[in-house]
Amino acid sequence: MLKKILWVLGSVVILFGTFVMYGILTTKQHSPPGLATFTQNDLNIKVDYCRPFKKGRDVFGDLLPYDTYWRTGANEPTIISFGQDVVFGGEMVKAGSYRLYTVPGQEMWTVVLNSELEKWGYWEPDPALDVLRVEVPSEAYPCCQEQFVIQFPQTEQGTEMVLIWDDVQVKVPITS
Repeated sequence: MLKKILWVLGSVVILFGTFVMYGILTTKQHSPPGLATFTQNDLNIKVDYCRPFKKGRDVFGDLLPYDTYWRTGANEPTIISFGQDVVFGGEMVKAGSYRLYTVPGQEMWTVVLNSELEKWGYWEPDPALDVLRVEVPSEAYPCCQEQFVIQFPQTEQGTEMVLIWDDVQVKVPITS
């Protein structure tokens, strides 16, 4: 009898482990990794993130509720790295790597750089480790962007980090 119980328990553990591993291994297929970079003179920026799809869902306000932290992508936390000190949304930021979070709002977004790099998972970040928070307006995007994307178009002063998904775009100016 004990042998049968151990077999059943072992089978349940193996099935559960298989299910968890399958989920981990296929997650990136649903939100593949993306890399956005910008290099001009002494301004070097890199963003490592994952790109979720809209898949017919209402994104902002529904899938991503307004006024709540969003990891600004999917899967692992989004990491933004600066090769030198920069002015990010009007605020000075030291060279280095940070987690990138946003708090979407209907008209304004808060863009957050957080220094907590070691912790991985789906919990809320520790706001005490926020390096800076900048407010930027959200703008209508002219067509529906199916997959989340981060871009760095060149501007006269440097670049803008542009976040685009669904029918919304947000721009954060960055200069050296």
